[in-house]
Amino acid sequence: MGLTQSKNSITLRIRTGDQKGAATDANVYAILYDTSDNESEKILVDNFWKRDFKIGALDTFDIELPESFTEVKKIELWTEKATIELTSTTWFIQTVELVRGFTRKSVVFPVFRWIRPSVHYFLYPWNTFLPQNDPDKEQRENEIKYTREMYKLKYQRGRPTMLESLPADEEFSDSYKKLLFTTKLEVKLKNWISSITTDSWETLDDLTNIYYKEGITKPKVCEYWHDDTWFGYQRLNGCNPKSIKLCEEIPSKLAVDEEMMKPVLDGETLEGLIEKKRLFYADLEILEGIGHNQRFDVCVPIALFMLDYEDELTPIAIQLQQRKGRSNPVFLPTDDHYVWTLAKMWFNMADSTCHQISAHLGLTHLLMQVVVLALHRNISVSHPVYKILAPHTLFLLAINFNAFKSLVNPGSLTEKIMPIRTEHMFQLIDKSLKRWDFLGDGIPMKEFQSRKVDDPKVLPKYYYRDDSLALYNCVYKYVSNYIDIYYADENDVDNDWEIQNWIESMAVGHENGGVQGLPMKDGKGHVSSKEELKDILAVIIFTCSVTHAAVNFLQYEEYGFPANYPSMLRSPLLKDKRPKTEKDIIAALPNKATTFDVLTLTHVFSQKGTNSLGDFETQYIYDPKAVGCVKVFQSDLKRIGDGIRKRNRTLEVPYDVLDPANIPNSISI
Repeated sequence: MGLTQSKNSITLRIRTGDQKGAATDANVYAILYDTSDNESEKILVDNFWKRDFKIGALDTFDIELPESFTEVKKIELWTEKATIELTSTTWFIQTVELVRGFTRKSVVFPVFRWIRPSVHYFLYPWNTFLPQNDPDKEQRENEIKYTREMYKLKYQRGRPTMLESLPADEEFSDSYKKLLFTTKLEVKLKNWISSITTDSWETLDDLTNIYYKEGITKPKVCEYWHDDTWFGYQRLNGCNPKSIKLCEEIPSKLAVDEEMMKPVLDGETLEGLIEKKRLFYADLEILEGIGHNQRFDVCVPIALFMLDYEDELTPIAIQLQQRKGRSNPVFLPTDDHYVWTLAKMWFNMADSTCHQISAHLGLTHLLMQVVVLALHRNISVSHPVYKILAPHTLFLLAINFNAFKSLVNPGSLTEKIMPIRTEHMFQLIDKSLKRWDFLGDGIPMKEFQSRKVDDPKVLPKYYYRDDSLALYNCVYKYVSNYIDIYYADENDVDNDWEIQNWIESMAVGHENGGVQGLPMKDGKGHVSSKEELKDILAVIIFTCSVTHAAVNFLQYEEYGFPANYPSMLRSPLLKDKRPKTEKDIIAALPNKATTFDVLTLTHVFSQKGTNSLGDFETQYIYDPKAVGCVKVFQSDLKRIGDGIRKRNRTLEVPYDVLDPANIPNSISI
């Protein structure tokens, strides 16, 4: 039974973390301090009839304070060993909440840190301070030093910074592990594959028939994968929607001319299409010089697209290598049907390599890993920037750490389903990261402008662009309103040594970094203004949520039918226009075992197992001044989602991957 509520009674609510090892059975003590510099006696925080401080538990304690006690301004808290042998002394606290007497006035002390034995911690209401304003700078610095010991780094030449080992804070929850590593589809497919006696497909119908086995989902793309308008649509709203560019002159390496192209231009000319801004191209030249498994052919293609009079983007020429030559013809829609189909498949195979290794693994997972590792090692959990970013770091380090053990290693599944080996993956990742500009490519409008596809009148039906811009503006507004609360002027930014250490550690050339395009000063990463800081935070949140969703959650729909977006092709590279047959298409496709691996992997990757953007798994922002920013953010996201769903009702192929309801907060898969 609790105490009779009076103005001097306090209810203390302590939330223990839900990560591995978070519980404690040590004795917990507290001293409360008020605004008049009074302090309570040493209090044993204990309910003698139950075991307190279990993993994920919320424990409540009733405390009586002296008559003279005013508003609590801080809590001193620590643990001590009991007389019996303890199983756990280190303890992770999420929050401490203090509810005062019959007024029920509540104050939250966000903790989010490990409490080490016999170390006294001072906790403050709302606990949100710039380092220069923190009332306990020494405690704050000691905590950062402790965190650096937990997040030890490993360096390998030509690779982004990695972790030596995964801290307990970063491990998957039990429920999330179950989602990742147990999938009904995998079991169903294994049972089905084991019953197959041959390893090769006989007809294209064989591929579509697999989806009728035991309720396996059939990708919608099975119905229209061979259409030219779909091939164009993939450049706009597929897994890799950032390759299309406005064509202002025909690339010199592309062997096309007016006479050759006349039959496919619907009465137009190349020059006329350029003038009308209706000619576009996609050049996968980033693959040039990247090694591959010598058992398979690869290509480095470039393709030309025309915007037709129904505003559909359609391919009009595909060249599979970068240099002109007799064995490198330009393939056209007027060629033999199966030759043209194979040309599109070879382009998509190369595009899938760019997608998986560059756009997906390199420019979301590994790029943001550099950011998040630097965040943990340089910024206190008491920092307002930590609190706004923390929900967007959930499980990122865990998914990367586990993926590198199982998927990005010699002999791994990735090497079995793609024509690229691990060392070549890192060549492409390194090349991608060196090209990527944080405040150029990271800000969507600038990135679209660089490809000259930012104008909806020039390139309609580019839903990825339209949704991205709306969502980035929403994220930036959220960040801007939040940062304005804590930084009065540029001096506050310049004097924030934690932010400066963080940016310096990320910037290219520093041993902990490797990110291009951050602001610099005297050869080091340095933020000089609130606007620069806002841009950086908006890019991080946007990349961890929106960008990753765009390149991740369409994987099963795209890769689930291998002829649509093949991860590898087994036949020799197409080098002439001799007629082909359906058997040639079948011969090029991965065998049944590889198809099973692709279906299983992309099905797992396409699962959304965490909360939607703005609906945070853990609340970090408690400061009353900032809580309103979160509410406005959530309201803006709802409005954007409503608009996307309204538009999609008018589309034959709805683009819903960037509906905020379908976007997780973080790179958690």
